[in-house]
Amino acid sequence: MNKLSNEDLLIELQAPFPLSQVQWRVTNTASNRTRGQVVPYADPRAYTDRLNSLVTPQGWTRSYETTTMNNITRTKRNSEVVTGKILVICKVTIDGLGTHSGTGEEWADGDNAMTAAEAQAFKRACSCFGLGRYFYDFEAPWVDLDDRGRPKKLPAVPAWIIPENWRKGMRSSGKSARVNGNSHPTTAAVPANGRSKQNGSSDRAAPARSNGKHETVDGKPQTGIIQNGADLDKRIAALEDSVGGKLYRWVLREYGRANHPHLVRDVQQKKKILNVLESATRGLRRMEAVLDRIPEGEVSALLSKLQAPPLNEIADMPTLVHLLNNGSHPSAA
Repeated sequence: MNKLSNEDLLIELQAPFPLSQVQWRVTNTASNRTRGQVVPYADPRAYTDRLNSLVTPQGWTRSYETTTMNNITRTKRNSEVVTGKILVICKVTIDGLGTHSGTGEEWADGDNAMTAAEAQAFKRACSCFGLGRYFYDFEAPWVDLDDRGRPKKLPAVPAWIIPENWRKGMRSSGKSARVNGNSHPTTAAVPANGRSKQNGSSDRAAPARSNGKHETVDGKPQTGIIQNGADLDKRIAALEDSVGGKLYRWVLREYGRANHPHLVRDVQQKKKILNVLESATRGLRRMEAVLDRIPEGEVSALLSKLQAPPLNEIADMPTLVHLLNNGSHPSAA
């Protein structure tokens, strides 16, 4: 097995999964239950298979940290139940690329709650390397449902989601890449079974080829994935209100050595910044949920005990991680 360069490895990590490994989940239904929105996802085994095929089982590791929150009341099937929540942090390390983490959470009374929380955390950590990240760019279509709430027919998917098309240079333009008649020129719809004009659906192929255009950094051509830097800048800027100005600027300086996203010239750095800000947003929403369950007069005391500022004043990621690791634990509340 030939060892890929870090650049080619990142490209292969970002390639879509074969459609045979893609599954569909109904996330929203119409009031009459005959129509629903579906989103694609892949089993954690597809993620481990991709990592094993690219870097071998010895080339990557993962670890989990689990905490629980107890005595939480929630509504389930129109009645209130007292339960708990399982919170998982997964750290994935790939030789040569470093370590990323992701979080997962599930209600403790759910079926296979621990397995589901671990899977969510693992896949979110992998997405920081680009693996499975394309699922976030897929806008959920509406499909007909059977009497058991399952899709009667798989939806059409944009052409860029086919691995071969991706490697030929097709890319999503983000959430605007729809298949309802407003598609981007490179996202023509194909059946979800993957039977497009290109035959075969090999998961492993030569590193992605560009369409002849190369981005440049400091005058040097950069091979690999062609992305619209302006779109990334907009997505990054849109998260400033979500995380607060101080944390937003810290992430830009820490990962981009800049105060504004358009000053970051490297696309990979932009993507890293976006991933960190999205992770920070999820962490802040999680802490907001915790603080909402605490009497208003006790919130300041808890933050003082944790030596943490108000959420909108958090100035760096280490402070947020400290707050998540300690403030989410039942003994801290």
